[in-house]
This record gives sequence, C-alpha cells and structure tokens, in this order.
Amino acid sequence: MSSGKYYIADGYIYGPKDSGRFYIQDGYIYGPRNSGKYYISDGYIYGPKKSGKFYISEGYIYGPNEELPWLEE
Repeated sequence: MSSGKYYIADGYIYGPKDSGRFYIQDGYIYGPRNSGKYYISDGYIYGPKKSGKFYISEGYIYGPNEELPWLEE
C-alpha cells in the first residue's frame, strides 16, 4: 500500500516524482504523460492501468504501490 507520498493541493498533484507537473481539471488528470487518460470518481482513480486501485483520502493518494499509473511512460 502506498504511504500517501503524493497529495493534491490547488488542483495539482505533488510528490517525489514530477511534483506539480500533473493537474486535475473536470475530474481528469492532465500532464506530460497519459494526459486525460485517468479520471477521479467517488474518491477513486480510474484509467487504463490499475483502474480503481488508487484512492484519495484527505487530499493524499493511496494505492497498492508508490508507482502512480499516470506517471508511467
């Protein structure tokens, strides 16, 4: 389980990798990779990889590991 190293503030995602380079607009995650392929619904993150396995709690992102799927090449 990821330890919540990534968090959301002012519509941007911050953390150890690509901090502040991804943002959320209309429920979708946009950034330099996989832009618009992932979306947030009911506190969970859905998309082509690991869909529904990551969730948001109190602004922090948690999931099965530290590698957020939209950060992957």
